[in-house]
Amino acid sequence: MKRYGHLWQRVVSWENLVLAARKAQRGKKAKSAVQRFNYGLEIELLRLHRDLSEGKYRPGRFTTHWICHPKRRLISAAPYRDRVVHHALMNVLEAILDRHFHTHSYACRKGKGTHAAVDRLQTLMRRNRFVLQCDIHKFFPSMDHEILKRTFRRLIKDPDVLRLIDLIVDCSNAQEPVLDYFPGDDLFGPVSRRKGLPIGNLTSQWFANWMLNDLDHWVTSHLGIGSYVRYCDDFVLLHQDRDRLVRAREEIGVHLAAHRFRLNRAKMSVQPVAGGLTFLGYRVWPTHRLLKKPNVKGFRRRVRWMRTAYADGRVEWPDVKVRIDSWLGHACHADTMRLVRRLSKEWVFQRGEAATSCCPRR
Repeated sequence: MKRYGHLWQRVVSWENLVLAARKAQRGKKAKSAVQRFNYGLEIELLRLHRDLSEGKYRPGRFTTHWICHPKRRLISAAPYRDRVVHHALMNVLEAILDRHFHTHSYACRKGKGTHAAVDRLQTLMRRNRFVLQCDIHKFFPSMDHEILKRTFRRLIKDPDVLRLIDLIVDCSNAQEPVLDYFPGDDLFGPVSRRKGLPIGNLTSQWFANWMLNDLDHWVTSHLGIGSYVRYCDDFVLLHQDRDRLVRAREEIGVHLAAHRFRLNRAKMSVQPVAGGLTFLGYRVWPTHRLLKKPNVKGFRRRVRWMRTAYADGRVEWPDVKVRIDSWLGHACHADTMRLVRRLSKEWVFQRGEAATSCCPRR
């Protein structure tokens, strides 16, 4: 694999820092932290350039909160200044990483994404009889720091860029504990090793995607299974032979254990494609796809809230329209014409009237 050097000056260049600040503020200009940073933008960027160039930059403390949907997770938000640094780093690394990602890896990449991944999966379901769906148990909290940093040293040789990557990884905040033992561990191995990346960082998304890049190439080359799709830690293998997928499941478990990951055994099984598959918010069959029921129920709850808030004057029509358009953009990638027609009867917004559902069904 080619190793890349002479990247540091591109990372800390004035043009790159300005671009990073513009990207970091997208959709967040009303936030107080963004406004304080932008008030003295040139001074803040000059300080950032100085700290990075002199090796004095240190990440700040995270702000955290828990979410419970679709499952319980710790979300961590870095200080805005650090987010500018993350964008500055990824402005340089993104093209390099994308060049080495597997074709069938769909997370964090331009021209890919969830809808392209589902399109690819449905095409493969029409060509194969059986499917094996896998995901990794507590993927982000399980990310081993030393192994992650070692994978970057196979690609990057610029010592300053590697030092910044190490700093971002080492300054990750504590994640929920994961106590898994692997071959060669002593009694305190799972506790003594640093692990876990904060969910919410731009760099965490890219680092996690890069961490599993070896798995993509290993599945398609070593196992010889070309019908393969991965989005972050959710990946699917398809084949005509059920026994081939059963053997692949065990081999993948061994391969991931070398990277200190465990498969989520409760969610992996080999099934006929005709039975359908839940993937990235859709129920997918070879012939059609539908939205997951929790997605529809959650959207109806949000619509009821928006009707009440609009009637009380707490939200304006542009805010309502953006949210409805966003959901429609997701729904239009499934066979939902009749569903949208039925739900649209509930989208009646009036000022000064109590917003209650037009349809009693839930």
